[in-house]
Amino acid sequence: MEKSRELLKENNLKASSARLMLLEQLAGKHVHYTADELFNNLKSSLPGLSLATIYKNLEDLSKAGIIREIRLAGQNRRFELERGDHIHLVSGTNIMDYVDDDLLEEIKNRINVKLGTAFDIESVELQIFGTQKP
Repeated sequence: MEKSRELLKENNLKASSARLMLLEQLAGKHVHYTADELFNNLKSSLPGLSLATIYKNLEDLSKAGIIREIRLAGQNRRFELERGDHIHLVSGTNIMDYVDDDLLEEIKNRINVKLGTAFDIESVELQIFGTQKP
């Protein structure tokens, strides 16, 4: 919880109990939660918590770069703790993180070769859709 407090302080955000609990929930696993899932997971621990509070805090945390919002066509937005550039493997509503720094560097290099200084890459968000096999 102390790491979450420091992260909020560094980003000039108040360390409210809702924000702290959201960060702890997101930091626990590499899970990509919807706002509803986060609300349902936290409402028993935080009496008076509303879904509006969850959305407002998710927006604040996302704007600060502490969490990342994931948008998939036809699905509710999902959220994860910001962990740097990585790939999302998507099978239905299941999202799995895949880290391959070499592949991401190759993508950046190819874009730089094609476009030169015409485009500065700030981050890479890559989603690959498929079927997860057992």
